Amino acid sequence: MKLQLAMKVLADLMSWDDERLTAELPWLRLMVNYKYDHYHGYGPGARFCVNLIYWLSQFSTKKERETAFKFVRTKLIYISSREMLHLVGLSMAEIRRSMRRSVAQAMNIPVHKTWDNKECTARLYQLHMRTLYVALSDGAKIDSFRRLNEGAVSNEQIVASPEISEKKWRGLIKDLRKRLDENGLKDVNAQFERICLIDDFTASGSTLIRQDEGGWAGKIPRFCEQKFPDDFNPFTPDCIIHAHHYIATEKATQTVFDAVALFAVQQKVLIELTFSTVFEKHVVLTEDDEDTDLVALIKKCYDRGIEDKHTGEGIWFGYKQCGLPLVLDHNTPNNSIALLWAATDPKNQRGVKMSPLFPRIKRHSEHGQSI
Repeated sequence: MKLQLAMKVLADLMSWDDERLTAELPWLRLMVNYKYDHYHGYGPGARFCVNLIYWLSQFSTKKERETAFKFVRTKLIYISSREMLHLVGLSMAEIRRSMRRSVAQAMNIPVHKTWDNKECTARLYQLHMRTLYVALSDGAKIDSFRRLNEGAVSNEQIVASPEISEKKWRGLIKDLRKRLDENGLKDVNAQFERICLIDDFTASGSTLIRQDEGGWAGKIPRFCEQKFPDDFNPFTPDCIIHAHHYIATEKATQTVFDAVALFAVQQKVLIELTFSTVFEKHVVLTEDDEDTDLVALIKKCYDRGIEDKHTGEGIWFGYKQCGLPLVLDHNTPNNSIALLWAATDPKNQRGVKMSPLFPRIKRHSEHGQSI
């Protein structure tokens, strides 16, 4: 559907006069062309305006449609591919600041004095070479991370998955030995002293680390559970597990910091956390939001049939009730408001039929297998 025709259909649906349509048209054109039409969840030939019309038509009154449109117009946060790439580009600066702080602490000097300290410079040079960068998911955009840091990070320091076989570890250590030798560090052990676990987004923090009845779970504990033969250890005794996310919520940072502090003490491991950007609390929607019409709409237009064993119950504000008005260009997190992404399965409908504005690609099928 061409934009001009879509705007006419939208105006009819919303009962807009020419003045209102003229006022909304520049914003819609800008956001459709720059961001929304590029959403990866749309199929061939699908575009945002068609989805917006279908999405708005599911609401029964003009007031509800205006409330929904206002939500998209004023509260929606859409991270485009370019914006995500910018956050990827900010990552190395955050990671290296963390490295510098660690070196300063080990040498018992203020961070600002490390810049003109030759011993610190040599120590950081060695640390950079003995660091491994591991993608925790395909959202980590590890290929972009590598290209943006060409010259500072070698290909042999990049791993595309946290599931690393012993054979792969031995190959990484062999490459590290060669890298150290070529840079005049033949007397330095070929072991990694920092592992950077990189991912795109955390909203609740539970995927990264959580404490279940059976013990610790999540990506950090799973990585730390790796076992090696007695004659082989790819890590130095004081190796740091450094988790870096491009995007996090304020809630997630606090949850993860608290969990990591306890896990680190119990498991006797060193863990650091950094983020390219953190969403503050004011972007989150809650039951007490001042926009009572929006809260009522989110709860009214909800189908319990979208719930499963992975999401839990009552997720109108998203998984773990994170309340995010967030869409990432490659997918919509289930921590976001369900009204944005949820699609009713006719075979399992248990409430109001839901049609998504930004269709979400699930990480798990109903049987729990990745898709």
